[in-house]
Amino acid sequence: MTAAQADSLVAASATVTGATGEEASVRFLEELRARVATFRDEAPSRDRERRYPFDEVEQLRNIKFWALNVPVEFGGLGLDRRTLIQAIIAVSSVDGSLGQLPQNHFATVERLLLSGSPEQREFYLRELGSGAIFGNATAEPGERRPGEAHTTVVERDGRLYLSGRKVYATGSLFGDFIAVQARNEAGGQETVVVRPDDQGVVIHDDWDSFGQRTTGSGSAEFDDVEVQPIQLLSRSSDPATTYRISALSQLIHAAIDTGLAEGALYEALALARRVHGGRGSGAAEFRDDVLGVAHLGELRIATTAARRLVESAARRLDSLGPDTALSAVIDVFYEVVQAKVLSTRTALSVTTDLFDVGGSSSTKPAFGLDRYWRDARTHTLHDAVRWKPYSLGKWLIDEEVADAWSLARPLLPLADLENAADDPVAFYGSAR
Repeated sequence: MTAAQADSLVAASATVTGATGEEASVRFLEELRARVATFRDEAPSRDRERRYPFDEVEQLRNIKFWALNVPVEFGGLGLDRRTLIQAIIAVSSVDGSLGQLPQNHFATVERLLLSGSPEQREFYLRELGSGAIFGNATAEPGERRPGEAHTTVVERDGRLYLSGRKVYATGSLFGDFIAVQARNEAGGQETVVVRPDDQGVVIHDDWDSFGQRTTGSGSAEFDDVEVQPIQLLSRSSDPATTYRISALSQLIHAAIDTGLAEGALYEALALARRVHGGRGSGAAEFRDDVLGVAHLGELRIATTAARRLVESAARRLDSLGPDTALSAVIDVFYEVVQAKVLSTRTALSVTTDLFDVGGSSSTKPAFGLDRYWRDARTHTLHDAVRWKPYSLGKWLIDEEVADAWSLARPLLPLADLENAADDPVAFYGSAR
């Protein structure tokens, strides 16, 4: 299937939800927010006791959250990327671990929508429309780039076999499928879709971090797992498609951080309504602590700015099509980069500053308010945000484009990128 056909199908799906597509989005988000609000009370104890949110995942499945961007004709809701991003913010504002689980799921759905073969789309999108969930197995020990991955898919006696080891396999404990990044014998990149119970697949529950404690981001091993050609999603040779997929993946990360900031702001406001003014303010109640109230306003300004930039980037992603010039795609990609920078800074500052509002008593473990900062600090380390302003500046000055995997080095001149279709590794996870 061509990129034009894929975009046409996505557009048609939005039409199926009707001229009232916006109404469908509003209805879904209202139902989602009501559902996730019921998760809030248990979130601190789930985090503290490291209890996995299996029930919450199923509740989300029941309202088709996992199929929200799957075309209607395959059983999904056919909603747009802006709705997806708003949904991720809503879930993350209540539970940063639960908000992290869908990141690679929806990134893989986007791969299928934009570059999957007709057979792959028919099979996997129908599975997704019925409620299937993708787990992930991408990262390798030592931060190997995709172009130098040790996980491989090889042919022996006419059969294909997957072997390798992954870390940070977020969502694999919950997934019906696992999307495994690998290299083929020619050095090309494949996403190999396997099932957790396939022979040779072992998922280890060995994730141990102070934040995002219930994402199940442990390690995974694949020992001569036999696969069929339909299970191999090859990396697109079209730079525009690759940067669109990467942009949505990174924007989901930004939405997670924005949600964490909004969750922390919610808690800060609740504290402000019941705590006393800061020492030295002369105020018996926080509402009369002038500097404290102003600081609360600053937290709202920061979270609003992050949300607006994330939503703007999502709208611009929705506007892209198969005929969009690569330079325009890259410009949207760099709006996502900006959203990633701002959401990172906002999540870290707001999740810290909520304690300036609450004071010493708000640090009691029973309240579990530290989970917002722990989740934000853990998640924002996913990739080095300090390189993103530099890569943005290089795009503005020299039209040099960041690698679609790292969002930083290596950089390629736009003119070279336009001629790079024969070597996808050159612009996604290059070994250089």
